[in-house]
Amino acid sequence: MEYPKINDIVVCKITKITDFGVFVALLEFDDMEGFIHISQVSSTWIKNIHNHVKINSVRAAKVLKIDLEKNHIDLSLSRVNGTDEKRKIADYRLFLRAQGLMNVIAKDIEITLDKAWEEIGDKIIEKESNLYKGFVNIIKYGQNFYADIDAKYRKQLFDILSRNVAVKDKEIISSLKISSVEPNGAEIIKKALIKINKDHGTSQITYVAPGRYELKVTAKDFKIASKKFDEITADINKSLKGSSVEIIKSEDSKKQGNK
Repeated sequence: MEYPKINDIVVCKITKITDFGVFVALLEFDDMEGFIHISQVSSTWIKNIHNHVKINSVRAAKVLKIDLEKNHIDLSLSRVNGTDEKRKIADYRLFLRAQGLMNVIAKDIEITLDKAWEEIGDKIIEKESNLYKGFVNIIKYGQNFYADIDAKYRKQLFDILSRNVAVKDKEIISSLKISSVEPNGAEIIKKALIKINKDHGTSQITYVAPGRYELKVTAKDFKIASKKFDEITADINKSLKGSSVEIIKSEDSKKQGNK
């Protein structure tokens, strides 16, 4: 049987409330029972313990003492601050989400769950702090991000995760000031920007006012969006060589241009 370690923060579900303390199930350890003495329930004075804890609520607690002979674990709620509790519970929920996704992956690829863990899950965990982070990385950076995963699984894995994992797009927006001294300058600028929009599917250049445009670049990761932004702005400067171009990134107000 696996036990937590002293000072670990664990996720637990409150199963019983008494006048002298609280009994909990340690959700990460096969619902192993733990106990929280009333003195460890809150850092403030307790008049009514029911005002501080509720049956079936999920909390994060710190491990104080483990008695292996009695199979007894003492815990504390008061020694876990609100920020650490939220983070721990959020991590636990992502852990459950990742476990559920492993079942989906095994079923869709038509392999056993044990094989899915061996061939996919364990390969990711060797590189990442948690499995769900690895799934997100595959969505962000592509099916070949983890070279240790057998190539025969990669496309199916990417498709499964794309359907089941929502990753919010990162966005970079900039203002463009473009002018040309050529008689047909407006037409030259228009054609160049239309071509850039077609060449860069992740970009969108829209007209705002005479000589003013907006460039929006989106990607699953900010580093990718930033790299694409640099590529597109370089393309703008190259395509409109001889024109006056000023590019203002909204998130840092840095200007770059060629005049």
